Amino acid sequence: MEEKLTREELAELMATVLEMEGFEVYDVDTDEEYKPDFLAVYKDEEVEYQIAIQVEDCQSLQTEEAEKRAKAIAEHCRQSGEGFFISVPLECEEEGKEKLKEWNIGDVAELVPIGLEFEEEEEE
Repeated sequence: MEEKLTREELAELMATVLEMEGFEVYDVDTDEEYKPDFLAVYKDEEVEYQIAIQVEDCQSLQTEEAEKRAKAIAEHCRQSGEGFFISVPLECEEEGKEKLKEWNIGDVAELVPIGLEFEEEEEE
């Protein structure tokens, strides 16, 4: 039986991947009701780029809370020019793509499927 990653585990995995790509990861310090799980910032001598990260598992992706949060973050990113990633498990990538369309945030949000794929061992 395949074990699914929790939202917290997915967020940790996403943060690790971004750190490996040279981003610095920060907790979000705001009193706003709907905020990203964390921020990723890439800096070099010429550019600084900030991305708001929202992580949803396959169940939470279907909730009204996820939609409200995504729409609020998307609106903030439209105004600020920040990037916006919504990260979902590999197994619900298609549902994630549909939600970006349904929520009308595809202009600012990018879907980032994440997870671990294991090869099945052949039985002898």
